[in-house]
Amino acid sequence: MKKSLLFALTLLACTTLQAQQETLFDDLDIVGAFGGPIVEIGNIVGETTGMVGGGGAIILNSAFIGGYGLGTSSPDYAVDGNNYNIRFRHGGFWLGYTYKSNKVIHLYTSARIGWGKIRLRDDDDTVFSDRVFALTPEVGVELNLTRWFRLGLTGGYRWVNGVNRIPGADSGDFSTPVGVLTFSFGGFGDWDRSDW
Repeated sequence: MKKSLLFALTLLACTTLQAQQETLFDDLDIVGAFGGPIVEIGNIVGETTGMVGGGGAIILNSAFIGGYGLGTSSPDYAVDGNNYNIRFRHGGFWLGYTYKSNKVIHLYTSARIGWGKIRLRDDDDTVFSDRVFALTPEVGVELNLTRWFRLGLTGGYRWVNGVNRIPGADSGDFSTPVGVLTFSFGGFGDWDRSDW
C-alpha cells in the first residue's frame, strides 16, 4: 500500500512540476504562400536597365520568407575597343514584412539577399566572369487587387559587392537605386481553413 501511495504521489508531483516548454517561434503561424514575377529597374554601368525574374515565399503572420532570382542580358559594354554583352544574375533569400495587409493599400518592405554572377559575353562566349554578392532592401506599398493577386510598388537600393574581374568596372557600377514591381499570386491568409 505504501508503495502504491508513494508511486501515486510521485506521479502527481511530476505532472504538476512539469513546465511548459518555451520556443522562439511558437506564435508564428503559416497563413499563406505566394509567388510571381519581379521587375527591377536600375542602372548597370551607367545605363538604365531592367532585371526580370521571380520569387516565392511562405507567409508567417505579417512576415514572409522565401527565395528569388533576377537576371538581365544588357547593356553593351566596351573594353579595349571590343563590345561585350553584360549578363548579370543573382538569387537567394527573400525576407519581408507587410503592415495591415488586409487593407487595400498597405505598407510593404522586403530585402533580397543573394549571390550571383556577372559575365561579359562576346558571341555567346564568356570572356570575363565574376561572382558577386547582392543586397536589395526596399520599401513601398502593396495593393490588394483581388483576394489572390497583389501588386507591390517599391523603391530601394541594390548594393553589389565583389566585382573584381570585370575590366574597367567595380561594384559601384552595379550598385544603384531601384524601382521594383512585384506581382504576387497566391493565398494571403484571408481564406477559411475549414474549406480545406
